Amino acid sequence: MTKISIDQIKTAYAVAIDVYDGALSRADGVRLLHNDHGINLASAADFVENLRRMLTGQEFQRTLSVEATDYFLSRIAAERDGVELEKAIAASYAHLDYYVMLSNGGPQYAKRLVVDKWAAKQPLSRDLGVMLSEFEVAVERSRADTPAIRRRRLTTAEKIPKKVQVVTQVYVRNPDVVADVLERAKGACERCTKPAPFVRRRGDAPYLEVHHRKQLADGGEDTVENAIALCPNCHREMHYGKLD
Repeated sequence: MTKISIDQIKTAYAVAIDVYDGALSRADGVRLLHNDHGINLASAADFVENLRRMLTGQEFQRTLSVEATDYFLSRIAAERDGVELEKAIAASYAHLDYYVMLSNGGPQYAKRLVVDKWAAKQPLSRDLGVMLSEFEVAVERSRADTPAIRRRRLTTAEKIPKKVQVVTQVYVRNPDVVADVLERAKGACERCTKPAPFVRRRGDAPYLEVHHRKQLADGGEDTVENAIALCPNCHREMHYGKLD
């Protein structure tokens, strides 16, 4: 198989970005790389899909050369926002973890050094939302593995987790809304109607959590009408459960 040149890699990135941003259809992008730049159809499709998965923080399974990985991450760092770069780095690590488990795979040390290089350039303060999202994806990926594979990783895993500084945006909520909703609930979850699971250490009030029916991040209002008092179980279910 003919080695893909750096010029072809650069063109593949430019075309894949146009596809991602909606300036080109996926089919047109793949044809352009094949017809005008000599990249075979399978590799062209892989470039387009791998970049999409990098920018959305998803594990990609099709191979990406060390040179292409470095170039893609360098362009993402230069042209896209920091969140997309974090997602691309996370997706690249997920790809490395996937590849090492293949019978014909391996640790890909050279590629890991490239990804480590770009991860080390990230600011110390990371976005908390991105980190939580990455962790949820990592847990799902781990649960999909066999116990034997997990145990193999656990034998070499660090036992003391590292610490990082994080940044996050929060809404300054109206305390009167919270107080009024808690008063309305009268110590019982407004979803399952069960009593609060315990009493707060401070103030002896029943412990309930105030949840916005339409999330503030989705344009919901911080009002009594848009809020509901929930027990911790129902609150978690509202965020993570499979609701009817």
